[in-house]
Amino acid sequence: MNHKPYKFLLFFLIPILLKYLFLAFFIDLSLIEGSDILEDLFFFFATVTILYTNIFNKQFFIDAICIFYVGYFALETTSYMAVSSNFTSSYMFLLIESNQQELSEFTGSYISVKILLFLALMVVTFFVLRKKRFNIINSKRAIIGILSFLGIIAVLKFTGLIENNAFHNIVRGTYGYFDLQKSVKFNVNILKEDIQVSSDNDVLVVVLGESTTSKHMQLYGYNRETTPLLNTLKDSLLVYDNVISTDVFTLKSVPKILTSLDASSDKSTTTNLIEIFNKAGYKTFWLSNQRPISYHDNAISKIASASYEFKFYNHKIDKSTTTLDEIIFPDYRQILSKPGKKVVFIRLIGTHFDYNKRYPKAYNKFLSNTNSTKKETIINYYDNAVLYNDFIVYSLIKELKNTHEKSALLYLSDHGENVFDGTDFFGRSESVLTKSMFEIPFFVWVSDEFQLPENFEYKADRAFMADHTYESIGHLFGVKYKDMDVQKSIFSNTFKKRKRKVIDNIDFDTYFLEKND
Repeated sequence: MNHKPYKFLLFFLIPILLKYLFLAFFIDLSLIEGSDILEDLFFFFATVTILYTNIFNKQFFIDAICIFYVGYFALETTSYMAVSSNFTSSYMFLLIESNQQELSEFTGSYISVKILLFLALMVVTFFVLRKKRFNIINSKRAIIGILSFLGIIAVLKFTGLIENNAFHNIVRGTYGYFDLQKSVKFNVNILKEDIQVSSDNDVLVVVLGESTTSKHMQLYGYNRETTPLLNTLKDSLLVYDNVISTDVFTLKSVPKILTSLDASSDKSTTTNLIEIFNKAGYKTFWLSNQRPISYHDNAISKIASASYEFKFYNHKIDKSTTTLDEIIFPDYRQILSKPGKKVVFIRLIGTHFDYNKRYPKAYNKFLSNTNSTKKETIINYYDNAVLYNDFIVYSLIKELKNTHEKSALLYLSDHGENVFDGTDFFGRSESVLTKSMFEIPFFVWVSDEFQLPENFEYKADRAFMADHTYESIGHLFGVKYKDMDVQKSIFSNTFKKRKRKVIDNIDFDTYFLEKND
């Protein structure tokens, strides 16, 4: 059936209209960004221009294009209705890694009447659209259509709007997953006989913060009450006040925390700390409020995938997510209630930018007013995020304490953050380095029953760099693999001091002193 152009366009707008009609009724529209709407419109025009060319005039090809088009809006909309997010590349990681039972559980948890109704309407829409044709006779239309299509794709690519496209994320996520398997090489020859277990402890919790500098924590002497809860535990915490990260970006720092890789390493393979605990007989768990696949997270997700169980709560880019860290609590409590020895790794979104998205209204303690500068407002946002992070870490300790087992919790951040600390900018940059980008919180809580290693020594001011956290965790919990050198452990009485070389071989302990001279 042939139609005039405007009628044809109106019919093909049906999936978009249905999408936003359903979202308006069933989700919070503030979750949808303007870039999502723009990308949908570009996808609409790209599809229309392909049909306009009349190259694919056989019904089989038209059906394929219509399935592709309607399927896109079905995937996008059901994703929003199920998990309040568009379909990102992170979902492909979970789909590939999940077994049949896990997929069944996921489907059972999120399928609802509203989703089934929307899918039914999309099926009807497909049968309507497959019969539509442009009523245009023009020998040049194929060239015009193809050039228009390529132009739209170029705009999507160079504006970054293509990152919101579900099909692009399916391809990207699948490629990223399999590329990850090839690019990250871990030691696969870990033998149980190469591991010495010297303590009979029950539970270890390792909490990885995000973008949290010790410089803005009351626990470390900051002049604002940003850690009131942790301060109540101060006498039972081992607080280390001279710890730095190796890098200012997550991708570089976290693998050096959780594997044998360190700042001076040129190893072709590295040992995953999680695998060591697996071989030693502990059940390992990974709970993350950061997405599994993105530019920053792929290698970290490969480390996490060695866990007995792992779960990701967040699938949006760090800047856009509004999922609060407390989402981890129910699963955390459930894991702690399970019998047996276990190690739990928790990855927080912490104080990652946008800072004002990292805490609920109840933690909006440091307030700005009409006279506040932009700088003051951003500092307030960040300090509120630190305040909420205080609640999260305190709650994790409290839940662990209630188990009355031989347990310990280690908290550290992947790197710091500069929030107008001596310079007129916030964030992180390898070209403009500041101390606060590296200065991170690092502290431990242990239960009364916990068995510390015999050669344990606590020195609060010990100059330590986080790339030897791998050895320190093993030493603290009494699990030593053959490649672990106890002299690298921050907890050891045989700790060997070294030069702390960070980005571009900069000596951290002299570089910033010289800059301040």
